[in-house]
This record gives sequence, structure tokens and C-alpha cells, in this order.
Amino acid sequence: MFSPSTPQSAPIARKVLAAAAHWHVELQCGSADPAALQAWRDASAEHERAWELLQHMDGQLATIPAALAIPALQAAQQRRRSAAKVLAMLVAAGGGIVLGQAGLQSAPWQAWTASLRTAPGQRRHVALADGGRMEMNTDSAVDVDYSAARRRIRLHHGEVMLTTAPDARPFLVDTPHGVIRALGTRFGVRCDDGGSVVSVFEHAVEVRCAARPDAVRRLEAGHRLRFGEAGMEAVQAMPAHQDSWRRGMLVAADWPLQQLVQELARYRRGRLVCDASVAQRPVTGTYRLDDIDAVLESLCASHGLQVSYFTRYWATVSARST
Repeated sequence: MFSPSTPQSAPIARKVLAAAAHWHVELQCGSADPAALQAWRDASAEHERAWELLQHMDGQLATIPAALAIPALQAAQQRRRSAAKVLAMLVAAGGGIVLGQAGLQSAPWQAWTASLRTAPGQRRHVALADGGRMEMNTDSAVDVDYSAARRRIRLHHGEVMLTTAPDARPFLVDTPHGVIRALGTRFGVRCDDGGSVVSVFEHAVEVRCAARPDAVRRLEAGHRLRFGEAGMEAVQAMPAHQDSWRRGMLVAADWPLQQLVQELARYRRGRLVCDASVAQRPVTGTYRLDDIDAVLESLCASHGLQVSYFTRYWATVSARST
């Protein structure tokens, strides 16, 4: 009998349990691609263990409401709530996850129920209540929390560009890895599982890392800083075209192909990877982000590559067959 707590089974990562919960709800609602689900399960033993855990929860999942009869405008929100309930059951069933300080600040169900979201490939402009502006990049989840005492943006994952407005209240951006305080500025923040990166375009910000809450670093315009579970890295000069995504463009200057593919994957649903044999090939170019499949075709034609599709949602870039 399957047991998630058996000694030979390593704890299942929180993000894997979250993905399994999402797949379950989408499957129940009839909106999941079975081939894409199978591809996700086959991607790693940990994915399969998470799925097996779902299947061994017997009748508990019957308490999760299906979204089939929900009006279209409410369906997405209901599915996120349903997935959050599934994830809570997975944790209760013994998924073995560990919530550290950063994880408690922004759990997966918080991202699913975020008030502002973008899908892969989508960008969104948001007018803030104080007159400031927020631009959201692909696959992002944000909550805006303004009160009489402070202005707070919670970036659960993804990327935003923020232009602050004059106001006596402090302007803070929370990510799972720390807090950024604006000092009258325009700045970008990107957050993923590996950490958070802040890039300052005007004036300055102060950064406090969750791993080292006693340390505060000031970051000036033209620089960027990555911080995460290991603390703050060295300050770097901000690369050119850092905000080209706002114009729907991606500019690569002598990038390894793997880096380019990883960036393109953010704007496309499913899984897009680069074969190790071509991962270090240098690539330079400007690419439109509104049609990633067209970008891949052009890239293949100009660099002797090919894209192999396991399913519509699982593609690999590799050397062209001779």
C-alpha cells in the first residue's frame, strides 16, 4: 500500500504537490489535456508519487466541488479555491513538505487566489489607487494591499514593473524571499522558485532579505540584486534591455541557447526545454513574445536546430537531425 511517509520516500516538494492539486481539479472539470497530464507525471518520480498520493485519498476528494456548473466568470476563481482545498488535504495526508520562513509568506494557494493574475504569454497594466502604475509580465500573481498606514504589493510569483506615486505612506513589495521598500522610484521585481531579483531604473530601493532580516541593502538606479534562501548576492550592473518585455520583446545578447529557451518557456504553456548537446550554443537576437512557436521556428531555421514535440505542451529544442 502506498504511504507518503515511508522511509524510502523523500518528502514531496510543496510546488509538486501544488501542481498535482491543480491537475486534479482541471481533470475533474474536464479542462485538462490527458496527454499533458501524463507527460507531467512521467517527468519525474516525485511527480508520480504526488499523483499516487492523490489517488490514495479515497473518498476525501469527493468533498471538492467540481466547477462544471459554475458560470464562466467565476470558474477560474472557483478552480483555484478547489485546488487550494486539494493541496490542504495533501498536506494533511502526509505529503512531507516543509514550510520555511519564506514559504509561509507566499504559499501556492495564495498565488492561486491572488486578486491580479496573468496567464503564460499575457501582460497586464494596472492603475494603482495612489496614482502609481504596475505592469505585470507573463504568468504572474499579485495582491495589492493599501491601508491608511502603508502601500503593499505582494508578488507571489512572476514579474512586475512598478512606478510609484508621491505619497507619505511607505511603498513595500513582498516576495517569498524578502521585502523591497521603494525610495521614490521605478523598479522591476521578478520572483521564481530560485529567488527574487530587483532591478532599479530610477532613484533607489532598500532590500531586506527574509534569510537575513537584520541586514538592509540600498540599491541605486542602474543596478540589480538577487536574493533568496542563501541571502543576498553581489550587486550587479543592470543588463541592457532589462525591461524589453514591456514592449513584447526579448533581447538576447550572446546568451547560451539554454538561457534563451528558459526565458521563452515563461511565455508558453507547458514544458519547453533545451537538449544538453546544444545548451551552450551562443545566440544573439531580438524575439517577439506574442508567438513563441513562431520564434522557435525562426530560431531553428537560423541556427540548425529542431523542435521535437512529445505533446503540444511538451517540446524540446535540439540539434537538427542530419
